Parts: sequence; structure tokens; C-alpha cells
Amino acid sequence: MAFKFSYQKVLDFKEREKEFAKQEYGSVKLRQLELEEQLDGLAMEKDKVFNQYNDVDRKKVSDLQTIQQEMEHVNRKMKQLQAKSEEIHLEVEQKHQVLIERLQEVKMWNQWRKKSRAAFQKQMDQKEQALLDEMAVLRYSHKV
Repeated sequence: MAFKFSYQKVLDFKEREKEFAKQEYGSVKLRQLELEEQLDGLAMEKDKVFNQYNDVDRKKVSDLQTIQQEMEHVNRKMKQLQAKSEEIHLEVEQKHQVLIERLQEVKMWNQWRKKSRAAFQKQMDQKEQALLDEMAVLRYSHKV
């Protein structure tokens, strides 16, 4: 007789939840990395515009205004991305907590399964030993 965990469907469900949480965490983490790359790109663009502003030897006022508008545009974009980055950071933390919870649940269910298997094995060993004892008694009683 083979061991059958009575809550196997629950364990399978918890495993699927864990995998889903891992995927969600991974996708949010990927979005966070992409945003960080965009922020780095904007920082480089800001430096480039700032360097243009510093190289202002005898430029027209319209050129200076254009450069200033570019700087303002880059600054606005950076603020938007930083706000988005903060939101994603919070989402990453939330998904990480969900993942930790799912991992703990799966671990708990697996431990319960392991204990159930051990109890089942002990019960089977006891039954087998009882059967062997009975066979030994019957053999001995036939010899006597």
C-alpha cells in the first residue's frame, strides 16, 4: 500500500501560488531595472545638455532658451521616472513579501507531508511486524 497525502491538492495549489508569486516578483523586478536604466540614460542626457549650457561662449539668446527648455524637459522626465521608480520599489517590496509568505506556506505543507509520510511508514512497519509476529506464533504452535 503506497502513501497518499490526503492534502496533496492543497499542496499542489500552494506550489502553483508560489510559482505565480515568483513570476510576478521577477516581472516587477525587471520593470524596476528597466526604469533604473532609463533614469541613468536621462542623467547622461542631462549632463550632455548641461555641458552644452556651459559651452555658451557667444551663443544667441534663442540658443540659451532652447538649451534651458531641454534641461527643464529632462528634469520633468526625471521627476516622473523617479516617482514611477518609487512606486515600483514599493510594488517590488510588496511582491517580495507575498513571495516569502508563499514560500513559507509551501515549506509548512511539505513538512506536514513529510511527517504524514513518516507516520504512515511507522504504521506500516508496525503492521508488518505484527504480521510477522503472528506468523512466528503460528509456526511455533504447529511445531509444538
